[in-house]
Amino acid sequence: MNLAQVSLTLAGVLLCAACIGALALLLTWRERAATAPARWQRFVTVVLPGSALLLGLMLWTLLHVMLLWAPGTMGVVAAVR
Repeated sequence: MNLAQVSLTLAGVLLCAACIGALALLLTWRERAATAPARWQRFVTVVLPGSALLLGLMLWTLLHVMLLWAPGTMGVVAAVR
């Protein structure tokens, strides 16, 4: 365990927390539309693509944090630095 692993893990956790907050903002923004068709339009045009992007970013981050702590991958992490 070294400082690079810990700091990258902390950055990954903060990024995932920010993604969850952004997802919550997207969903509340959709609910504030005045009419049902406006809510549907917001959902299809903004919320659905935005949530797919944010969830993909979260999965990518979690995958790389798991790879960072996997045994036998220190050579890969050292090559990145």
